[in-house]
Parts: sequence; C-alpha cells; structure tokens
Amino acid sequence: MTTPTHVLTPGGEFRDPEREAVFQAEHLPERLRQARLAFFWAFLLNLLFYVSDWRFFDQAHFLAAMTARSAIVLASLGCLAAASRVRGFRGLQVLCLVWCVATIPACAVLLAPHTEAALFMLFVLPIIFSQILPLGFGPALAVSLLGSAVILTGYLSGRTAQPWDPALGLGLLTENTLLLLLLVRSNRLQRQEWAARRAERQANQELTEGRRMLHALLQAVPAPLLVLSREGRIVQANAAAQSYFGETALADPEALRECFGPEDYARITTPEPHGRTSEFEAQVRLADGSTRDVLLNVSTAALQGAAHSLAVFVDISRRKEMEARLAELANTDPLTGLANRTRFFDAAGTEIRRAQRRGPLPAVIMLDIDHFKRINDSCGHEAGDLALRRVAMLCRTLLRCQDLAARLGGEEFALLLPETDRHGALALAERLRLAVEGLRLDGHPASMTVSLGIAEVQPGEDTVNAALVRADKAMYAAKRAGRNRSVCHGSGIYARNED
Repeated sequence: MTTPTHVLTPGGEFRDPEREAVFQAEHLPERLRQARLAFFWAFLLNLLFYVSDWRFFDQAHFLAAMTARSAIVLASLGCLAAASRVRGFRGLQVLCLVWCVATIPACAVLLAPHTEAALFMLFVLPIIFSQILPLGFGPALAVSLLGSAVILTGYLSGRTAQPWDPALGLGLLTENTLLLLLLVRSNRLQRQEWAARRAERQANQELTEGRRMLHALLQAVPAPLLVLSREGRIVQANAAAQSYFGETALADPEALRECFGPEDYARITTPEPHGRTSEFEAQVRLADGSTRDVLLNVSTAALQGAAHSLAVFVDISRRKEMEARLAELANTDPLTGLANRTRFFDAAGTEIRRAQRRGPLPAVIMLDIDHFKRINDSCGHEAGDLALRRVAMLCRTLLRCQDLAARLGGEEFALLLPETDRHGALALAERLRLAVEGLRLDGHPASMTVSLGIAEVQPGEDTVNAALVRADKAMYAAKRAGRNRSVCHGSGIYARNED
C-alpha cells in the first residue's frame, strides 16, 4: 500500500500536522539514537584531530583552529548530554540546530588553511548536516544551504594567493541539490513504509477482531452450525453443534456421515455456487439413537482459497410433532378419536382412485345408533357420549388395519372397507351389530342397538358420495324394517338375522 502523493508535502512530509507528529513520535527513539551517535562521533573525532592540529603550532592559524576545534568538542559534548532530556521531535530538532549553529562557523574556521583535508571536509559536511542529523525538510534545507555557504566562505578565506574557482560553488550547489532530492525521496519512502505498516497492522487487527467476533457470533448462535470441507472434515463447529451431535460425531467424518442419509450428506458437503443458498428438511440420527427432524440451510464459505459448506441446523422436531398433532386434530373426531368427515372423504377418494387402476373396488357401511335421542333424554348426555365412544371402540377393534372408521356427525358412523365386496362387508356389519347389542353402559340400564347399511362402490365412480347415498338408503331400510339389523344395497335389498 502506497501513500498518495497529495497527502505529502514537496519535502516528503505529511501535510497533516497531526499525522506527521504521530510519525515523528513513533520514530523519536531511532532519531535520538541517530543524533547521539552523530554528537558522539563529532566529539570523538575532534578530540583526535587535536593531534593533527599541532602541525599548525608555529602558524598564525593554530590558535584559531584550536579554538574552533574546542567549540565543536564542547558543543558535541553538551548536545550529547542534553539529548537524554529530549522528550519530543521538536526538542530534538532544536538541539540539532543548536549544534549546527555552534559547529558550522567552527568548521568554516577549520577549513581556512585550504588543505586537502579541508577540501574533503568542504563536501563531506553538507552530507552530515542534511542526511545524518534528524531534521525536518525545512531546517535541513536551511542548514544545508546556509552551512555550505558559510563553510565555502571559510574555505575561500584561505586562498589569498589564488583566484576563486567558481567550480567549487557549482560543486557544492550540485551536491546540496542532490542531497535534498535524496532527502525528499527518503522522507517519502519512510512515510510510505510507515503508512503501509500501520495499514497492515490495522488490517491484521481488524482481521483478528473480525475472527474473534465471528467466533463469538458462531458460539452465540443457538442453532447448531458446522463449517465442512468437501471431504466432510469439520473445520468449525459452534457450541450448539458440539452439544447437539456430540464430540464423537464431530471428531470423525465417518461418524458424522452416519448421522445423515446419503443424499442429505452429499448436499451438506457439496458447496453451493457462490451467492446461492439451499434450504431443505432432513433427518438426523444422534449419538443417543434418537432421530430428529431438522431444517438445513447450506451456503458457501470461502476459507483459505477453498470452498467450504456452511450448514445451519434448525431442529424442527417439535414443530413436526405439532404439525402432525394439528393434522390429526383437524382430521379426527374429538369425542370418539375416529376419523372425521373430511378425513373420511379424502381417504375414500384416494382409495377409489387406486382401486380404479388396480381393483377391486371398496365397500362402505353406514351405521346409526338406534333411538340415540332416547339414550340422551333418559340417561343424560354423558351416557350418550359414552355410547358413541363404545361404538367407536368396537369399530377400531373389529376393523382391519387398512379399514377406516369415521364419525360423520351425531350418532352416524361410516366405514370404508378397501378390497371388500358386499358379502364381506355384510359379514363385518353383522359382527359389529352383534357386538353392539351386547354392550351395556356403565351405571346406566339402557342397552344399545345399531342399524347398518352396506353398499359397494361401482365402476366409474370417482368419489364415495354415490356409494354413501346407497348405503344410507340401505340403513334407513334397516330402520324401517325394525332396526337392529344389517341391510345390503345390491341387486336387491335384503336383511340378515331379522327378528
């Protein structure tokens, strides 16, 4: 990441003072070490130069050189001691400027003898002032240019016998220009690198915080959640999943596979195309042997360059149980527990359509309790309800598993008998009639009888309505004939076990 050039000054520093202050504050320890090192070497080297200065002992320049050398030594020593008290970049920059103000005139004096060493130092000193000392661009520019001018003046003051060579001035100007360009480039690179490191640290911090937040969110999700590879390896599982599936299933891909059907497992471990989510119901076999109904939401999560499946499990077992219960209540007579009218007609329609294709056709029985109103009036409605429940119990007992008994309303019942002709239906009706005849209501002296009508569904009939009408006519024929009998509607109406 590079820092846009518009946020930097021509000198390579940040335009924003606060950002520049932060940059300098972070680099202050390094800049202090740099300054101390410069002061120390200036102090040490000038102490050593005392030895070389003795060659000028017998010259007029000796006293001036020793004084200038002493000024540099004392300034370097003082700045070195003062550096320990610096607490900010501004203070460090002031300290460096103080050192430059003290040493530049002294350097100019030392260069006056016009020796080869002086010529060397003439070009070395600008490098020290602009590149070594930790100065901002503005102070570095001033020190470099003004210092070079002062030092050049000192150097030229010793050339009394020779004319001034303009090449020295051009050389120093060229050197300072290059040094300042280098300083600008160095400033830009340092700040771009610093900005990139900060951005990287911030990105890593945000990534770490994001991972922590994601982990916390995953753990906080009450629904079981799994992140799986294509091979079925669990990459991530929240606490709800660990509690739901158990540690064994989550530790072993094969154990997890056993929790699902083959098709469901394939859908879970196969990542969806990017941006798509699949939602379907499945059954899960848990470690305790129980089977649970779940609603699965499967989407794709990219981890380390590979597509993974993110599966969220919502247990809908209780909802399924409630739906089944509601469906049962919606299709069940609440008093007797038999099928109600709606369920009977739906089941009859389904059976008739099946029988029309494969045969044989079913038969139906209409059953009505004789003198039911008399039971209610003489014994009370509780006795009437008990009579209905007892008849319903007998129906469930005597019917086959494929048969269906329903209460159509009041004391009227209907029986659907798949793959049964009128003779089989009549035989069942008689068994049921005789069983009811033997009933006694608990605590009530009343006895019960029933009248039954039998009819067959005819070819070409798509519903049970016509057969019920015929069975109803047969039942009323039984009542007119004296009740407590079974009558079959067929080629003719006839009765069994008549009194």
